[in-house]
Amino acid sequence: MLSVHSPHSTHRLLSPEGPMDRPSSPLPRRRFLHLTGAALGLAATSGCATAARTRSAGADLLSAAGTADRTWTPERFDPWIELDRTAWTHNVREAARLAGGRPILAVVKNNAYGLGDRAVGPLLAAMPEVGGIAAVRVEEALAMREEGVTKPIVVMAEGSEDEIEELARHDVLPSVWLEDAPARLRSVSRRLGRPVPVQLFIDTGMNREGMPYTRARGWIEELVQSEYVDVNGTYTMFIHDLDFNREQLARFEELLAWARGKNLPLGTLHASPSFELFNLPEAHYDMVRPGNALFGNHLSGGEGAREMADLRPVFRMNARVVRVERLEPGDGAGFRHTFTADRATWVALLPVGRTDGYPSQANGTCEVLINGRLYPVAGGVNSAHTILDIGPEKTVEVGDVATLIGPDHPSVLPHTVAERTERGFLGIIQSMNPRLPRRVV
Repeated sequence: MLSVHSPHSTHRLLSPEGPMDRPSSPLPRRRFLHLTGAALGLAATSGCATAARTRSAGADLLSAAGTADRTWTPERFDPWIELDRTAWTHNVREAARLAGGRPILAVVKNNAYGLGDRAVGPLLAAMPEVGGIAAVRVEEALAMREEGVTKPIVVMAEGSEDEIEELARHDVLPSVWLEDAPARLRSVSRRLGRPVPVQLFIDTGMNREGMPYTRARGWIEELVQSEYVDVNGTYTMFIHDLDFNREQLARFEELLAWARGKNLPLGTLHASPSFELFNLPEAHYDMVRPGNALFGNHLSGGEGAREMADLRPVFRMNARVVRVERLEPGDGAGFRHTFTADRATWVALLPVGRTDGYPSQANGTCEVLINGRLYPVAGGVNSAHTILDIGPEKTVEVGDVATLIGPDHPSVLPHTVAERTERGFLGIIQSMNPRLPRRVV
């Protein structure tokens, strides 16, 4: 077996070739590529590769709900979400730079935070810096397998025996933390006819998920030594408070030192989501595990994140103008005439509203970009419609593309819309209707 010795670290990373050491400094390109391909120690089997269909993300149009949409045409009036491949690539490279070249376990949980795991998962998995994908639902992981993701996928959640078996049959790594995990995994292994690859989730003080570190030793020993289990990796979750994070790190390190002393291999080690990626480099271990940062949310890195990394918005919410009408002074528009013209003006209608994910609080606070110009939201944001005040000149036409949220002007940036509507960055993207098509551009 291949073994690369590092004088700086004794943590080991399991790969198909054998154990490798955890990087403790920026990695040379050849070693980085090797880690990226093997980081989670799970090669896609022929069955998985056969089941996964090849997609062309730039040409295909998917809804986040998992249904294939009709062929894209420029005349489409229904609203849609664009995913900017260049911005995603840039953010991934920024994260890899902060991690000193370590591979990225890209968190695509909760339907890619609302942007659509069926589109975002394959997009990220295609990048060489990404060593694997993390999800929190069985359905998310299986959906990404269906969309052609062959890199390792970790489900950061406990599952029933049936769920664990289903994940294992699709070469997806379940997490375990419950006391009875050894017995459940033995049962699943017997049905599969092989050991079950799993990741161990250790609770070092967040008190949410994970096996409490104070009770973990005997549990870990039983799992590692079991013929029914393949411990592929071990991880913890920080609380995003640096003082307590360091206490958590000390607890995790104590457990790792004990495991090394007992010669118990724990597989790939990872602990750093976005905040710790920026602020706790000593916890970067074998891989880093960012989510928000890849989506362009610099706030996830805490104070100073803007100076440390250039994170870019990764999506646009678009719709086409479907009506343009002139109003005379005193004319109203919208339910209860939310907008009343105090002068002769034009109004434009967009077929997108709050059920699509555009916040109702945008009325009177936000602007929309059309043909390089900004127009205020003035006639209310209803369930499926938004009205804009165009002004005294008819400067837009039916069919013009409107960007309600996106990277093309400071006034429509996701953070700007989030601030003006008091929704927060995640409140904006998690509200995106899963039925809106996602188009990679």
